[in-house]
Amino acid sequence: MFAPLTVFLDLETTGLSPRDDGITEIGTVILEAGKPAREWSTLVRPAKPIPPEIARMTGITNEMVRDAPAFGEIAPQLAALLDGALLVAHNARFDYGFLKQAFARAEMGFFAPTLCTARLARELEPDLESAGLDALSARYGLAGADRHRALGDARLAHALALHLAKSFDADTMAAAVKRVLRRPSLPKHLPVDTLTRIPESPGVYLFYGLNEHPLYIGKAKSLRERVGGHFSGDWGSDRGVRLSEELRRIEWIETAGELSALLLEARLVRERLPAHNIKLRKRTEAVALRLDDATRKLEFPVLADLAAGAQQDLYGPFASRASARATLATIAHENHLCMQALGLQRRRRAEPAGVPCFAFQVRRCLGACHGREDEAAHWQRVRSAFAPLALPAWPFDGPVDLVERDPASGREAVFTVQEWRLVEADGSPGAFDHEVLRILRPYVEGRKRKGNVRLVRNIHPSTGESATSGAQ
Repeated sequence: MFAPLTVFLDLETTGLSPRDDGITEIGTVILEAGKPAREWSTLVRPAKPIPPEIARMTGITNEMVRDAPAFGEIAPQLAALLDGALLVAHNARFDYGFLKQAFARAEMGFFAPTLCTARLARELEPDLESAGLDALSARYGLAGADRHRALGDARLAHALALHLAKSFDADTMAAAVKRVLRRPSLPKHLPVDTLTRIPESPGVYLFYGLNEHPLYIGKAKSLRERVGGHFSGDWGSDRGVRLSEELRRIEWIETAGELSALLLEARLVRERLPAHNIKLRKRTEAVALRLDDATRKLEFPVLADLAAGAQQDLYGPFASRASARATLATIAHENHLCMQALGLQRRRRAEPAGVPCFAFQVRRCLGACHGREDEAAHWQRVRSAFAPLALPAWPFDGPVDLVERDPASGREAVFTVQEWRLVEADGSPGAFDHEVLRILRPYVEGRKRKGNVRLVRNIHPSTGESATSGAQ
């Protein structure tokens, strides 16, 4: 129909995660030029039990698949069947993602050009309210038995394709197929022209579900390319599956360049806490390490709470206090520092003071816990061991401006930075943010400045002089 060898395929699975769930049934309708249509289907024994709710929906029970072959047993036969074929499925990203993962677990590579009948229907009829298989079947009067069984749904996808082919002329159909095949596979709830409306400029994009709270916030050098990249890969992660199912609309904000996009993304994630930005959200709890010379103890101030200028003589940053303690414990072991003397390990209640710690007994401590090593000498070794983690000193004697300009659009942004903090519009220093430090550092130090970003040193009050630094 669409290619010399076309295979309509549907899978039933134990859940939505290609990584964690398994295939329970495969159904195919095979169209090969010059030959009558044929079908092939099989139950598959998954590695995990079928949940009751899935069994109720599909009718496939654990008893039915107990004696079925595992995917690895039928993988060579399925690979031969799909070899050289155009794979056609309804909501094809789901089926393709499961196949890709299943073949990978069987230590076999897999690739097939894939056509989604849901996207094809939307391409031909952009005003469709729903592209679900049930909705399209009702709209076009398609009859299908064994709904939610693999072969039944593969037959229904085939019937849908036949109906579309009869309803539109050959040129219109061919052009629509060509557009769908070369376009990233958009989630089913997005309009087909979504990507064409997104600009190619740098900026930040926001994914939304059914409410006003963003699902995900990201940044991009090219908004259209980056957003399209979300939908052109396999469904290889749980987050990708959930995000695609929940996504209803996309917003974007164009910026003057990559630096502006990075800073805007960090601010929006901190303010709006999108559900799928797990790593960036966790960074709001970051702490630093301070070495108290008076008590010779470790302190862990929260970075966001630091007053202006207070980040001097700090080490880190660390995602959390627990992360800091784990990192420091590793450094202590490598340098034979005493965990007890540092306060990273408590002495047992029944253990009297002056008893060597366990690390000393296994020769991983030089004895600061019981006087074998002088406390001052131990503290000096602590400072030396942690020195590579020191937060960078501010390299200027005052604030600087980072000026970013996009030559294509003429957009320009100016960021005033002092002591690694962004200065607010009223001239007051913003809160210390280790994510902002991470973004700004290569630009301030000149390692990432390009032709569209220049550094301008503010006028120093004592000299009245200023200096400008361009690309480096």
